[in-house]
Amino acid sequence: MLPEKTKHSIFLPELVLGTLLSDNFPQWKKDIQLESIRWVVNAMTQVFKSRTLAVCFVNSDNQLLYNAEVKDSKHITVWACGLLKSATKAALSNDFHFLEVCIPTLRNLAFRDAEEELLQFLRDLRSEFDLILTKMCMNPVWFKNEAVQVLNRFETDKLPRHARCTSARVLGRHNILFGGMVYASAFSLAFIRLLWMDKKTEVLLNIGVIPNFRGSVPMLLAPRACSSRPNSPTPPS
Repeated sequence: MLPEKTKHSIFLPELVLGTLLSDNFPQWKKDIQLESIRWVVNAMTQVFKSRTLAVCFVNSDNQLLYNAEVKDSKHITVWACGLLKSATKAALSNDFHFLEVCIPTLRNLAFRDAEEELLQFLRDLRSEFDLILTKMCMNPVWFKNEAVQVLNRFETDKLPRHARCTSARVLGRHNILFGGMVYASAFSLAFIRLLWMDKKTEVLLNIGVIPNFRGSVPMLLAPRACSSRPNSPTPPS
């Protein structure tokens, strides 16, 4: 017996996010754009190896429908991972590499035929995280090393929790297509981390410290990444 699929995901974003990022992000190496894409691939791949899958995602009493979304999510994830992996073969990326690669995939998997909702989703992620950043207190009389320590402590101690909570609030306000919640959640976490690196880069440069990484997001959205792409790849049915 095949269940009638709903248009939108029945997965709980809070539990998906907790499975994708149960602890902390890995340490940066150098190119945060490429590393962010690779993190999305690795996180989604690990989700379907987790033994908690059967109890984490379901938001419905209909087990058949839940099983159908798990199956669709796995199918979509394999397709998306293949697409993203091909984009990480470049030796170096540009400052919009994550957006150019991951937003068209987000559109197809989570917001197909809902362009305005996709743009509002991205705006909401930015505005929600900006509210958190406004509460950060940077004392102008600190020495450079003190400011760097504050930034690093936030990144290791608070950023993962803020990324999960911010993503959960925003995902809860938007309709994500059936099968697309895992990718939308992984994207949200990586996107917020890049927004943090944008803020960190700004602060470091303002105090005269040259970052040892490259590829932060210098603006909310890359116009060429968010524009409609008639030839964008579509997921397999």
